[in-house]
Amino acid sequence: MTTSRRISQFRLRLYGLSLLCATLILILVVVVVRWFQAQSATSLAPHPRPVANTDVNPYGANFFLTREVEPWKLEKTLAMAKEAGLGWVKQQFPWEEIEPERKGEYLDPVSRSSSWAKFDGIVGACEAQGLQIVARLDRPPDWTRLDNTYQEAPPDNLEDYGDYVFAFVRRYAGRVKYVQIWNEPNIFPEWGNQPVDPARYVEMLKIAYRRAKEADPEVQVLCAPLAITLGQEHPDPGKWIAMSDLAFLEAMYEAGAKAWFDIYSANAFGMDRPPEDPADPNVLNFQRVTLHRAIMEHYGDAGKAIWFNEYGWNAAPETLTADRLIWGRVTEEQQADYTVRGIEMARRDWPWAGVFMIWYFRQVGSIPVDNAAYYFRMVDVDFTPRPVYTAVQAASQAMANMTQQTPAEAPAFPALLVGALTLGLLLALGLLRRAFRVRRPV
Repeated sequence: MTTSRRISQFRLRLYGLSLLCATLILILVVVVVRWFQAQSATSLAPHPRPVANTDVNPYGANFFLTREVEPWKLEKTLAMAKEAGLGWVKQQFPWEEIEPERKGEYLDPVSRSSSWAKFDGIVGACEAQGLQIVARLDRPPDWTRLDNTYQEAPPDNLEDYGDYVFAFVRRYAGRVKYVQIWNEPNIFPEWGNQPVDPARYVEMLKIAYRRAKEADPEVQVLCAPLAITLGQEHPDPGKWIAMSDLAFLEAMYEAGAKAWFDIYSANAFGMDRPPEDPADPNVLNFQRVTLHRAIMEHYGDAGKAIWFNEYGWNAAPETLTADRLIWGRVTEEQQADYTVRGIEMARRDWPWAGVFMIWYFRQVGSIPVDNAAYYFRMVDVDFTPRPVYTAVQAASQAMANMTQQTPAEAPAFPALLVGALTLGLLLALGLLRRAFRVRRPV
């Protein structure tokens, strides 16, 4: 065999072994990269959440459906809510409208027809759109109190309220599955013309819980959300006109509240701060809810979810003076961004976070433009969507797309295939090394 022929054969072997090594390396890289991609996709796909009542569509809002006069407006409001990807309607069901004149009588004072009729229509309209209701039960009728200075005040006899809760839950059993017991009992005027009283509220909660479960054992009871406040002292020493939400919650637990609710309900306004702004007992912001959570855990109540009763940022215009900005002020772009960002952050970092009831979806024209509350809306009175509506719609659609993916278990590492490829590569490299060490013909 001639020298040139030997050199040619050597080169062919060398090239062949080099090509084999390169091919094996490429295949090995592709296999490993695809495994990592599969791992990443699995981690992003939705997984069951560990705390009860948190594995839910987190997007909801507060509504004023009882104030609608024209049925088409109610229907359009709910249709737009559905189109935005909302799954929840937080709606007040005022006791004063359902049992207005005397105990046990459910008649409209004017028409003498059933006072339930309007509310039956609201429940049916929500069902038609596939929206679940969280029913806020408060606003007693005048016959329940001697002092009717403030319509928000609790009844003189808490058992009367328990009877109302029973009647409501029994009527809508299996249809309205979540009820909220009162609203913001830690401030005036929600507790009437008297100092707030955590122990008295817990007594109300206990009565309502027992009666609700008697009417429908499957109903889920939410405690009243507390107004976020640093407090206002009452003229009487040791009493409060408005009691710090943190102090009130501790007092509730000391009075035995743990046994009498299924889901903790919290208010979470971001004020003029982003959702990442850290919690501080002396600051009102979105993360203040983590201080509530710490109290719950201190009292051994970590197994319950927190649902956000009123959540959002206010986008009042520059024309409103600072003294009118009860909730601070952000731009509409920030309002949209913070609202979505806060929900995404909470769902990622807080396993106990459930539904977020944005304050609010749409009002009927009863809130004037010179009132800062006007600028929470997701949709204008004339049904024009605001940036926060569009942002929530996009975020809910992205979540829905992710949810449609079947959450698979993380794929096992392809050890056998990688091992075989690695062995083949080592053999090829060995042959290549040997070829280099063979004395080349001269």
